[in-house]
Amino acid sequence: MISRYLSDDLSRPRCLGLQFNDLAALVAGVKSVVYTSAGSAEDMRRLDELCAGLKLKKLVLEERRDISGARISDLLIGPRPADLRRAGKAYSDIMSLEWGEALGYPECCVKAYLGWKKKKDRLPRIKDLIFHILGSSPEGELFPFWMNNVPNYYSRLGLRSDRLNFVRFSELNSGVDRETVIPWHPCSYRCPGTMEKGRKIYEVLERYMPATAAFRKAFLSRPIVFSGKFSYVALDGECRRETGGFRVVHGGPAGPRAPGAGRLLRVLSAPGELKASGRGALYAAPGVRLPAGTRLLPFSAGAGG
Repeated sequence: MISRYLSDDLSRPRCLGLQFNDLAALVAGVKSVVYTSAGSAEDMRRLDELCAGLKLKKLVLEERRDISGARISDLLIGPRPADLRRAGKAYSDIMSLEWGEALGYPECCVKAYLGWKKKKDRLPRIKDLIFHILGSSPEGELFPFWMNNVPNYYSRLGLRSDRLNFVRFSELNSGVDRETVIPWHPCSYRCPGTMEKGRKIYEVLERYMPATAAFRKAFLSRPIVFSGKFSYVALDGECRRETGGFRVVHGGPAGPRAPGAGRLLRVLSAPGELKASGRGALYAAPGVRLPAGTRLLPFSAGAGG
C-alpha cells in the first residue's frame, strides 16, 4: 500500500502540500506526526485517501492564506491520535521546543534553530541560517548529501525581498525535483541525530522511489560555493578532503539555479578546480574576487560515516 503513495511516478495525483520526505520520515518511524497543508478540495480528498490507505489520522489546525494569497488548510497527520493532540497543542507556539520535538526533530536542532531565529528577529539582516549551521559543523569533515538543506527555504524567509527571490528561485527551477531528504534544518552538518534519521529517510525513499532517490543523491551531493541565501552555485563535481582542507574538481555549474548567483557564475562558469580550508574558506586564484564571506559547503555522496 505504501508504494501507492511513495512512487517514482511523480505525475500521479496526490496532495501537493505533502512532501515525499515527510511521508518517508513517517514510514521510517523517524517522525510520528507530519505537518502539512491542503490547498484545494481535491488536495484534501487526496490526503483523506492517503490517510485511509495508510491508517493515519488527521487533525486540521487552521485555514490561512499562503505566500501567494491562496487559501490553504494547515493540518497534521499521523498514526496515533495522542501524538496529534500533543502536536496540535504545541502549534499555538510554533517557535517553541515543544513544537519542534512534536514533529520529530532532534532537540539539539530545534534549539539551534530557535537560537538563530531569535537573533534574526533582532537583526533581520543577520547571515543566513546556512552560515550558522556551517559555523557549528566540525572542521575538515565532508557532509553527507542527505544533510543538504540549501534548497529548503522553509523557515528561512523573513524579509519581503526573500519572498520575491523565492518566487524567482521557483521559476528558475520549475519542473525540477528540488526537495531535500531531511525536512528540517540540522544544528550541524554532522549532527549525529539528524545523520541517523536522515539515513533512515533516504533508505525508505531508495526502497520505494529508487529513481527519485538516485536523482536526489546526485543533486544533493554537489559541493556548493555559498555566499548567501539566494547567491550560491552548486558544482558538477566531487569534493575530497586533503591536507589542510578540501579540493573540488568540477565541470562547471549545476542545479539548483539561484537568482542572485550572477557574480559567482562569472567566476565559476567554466570547468576547473577549487581549494578551500577546513572551514570552507576558498582560496581564490590570482585576480579572482569572490564575494566576502563566500564558503564551500562540502557535501558528498561518500560522507556517510
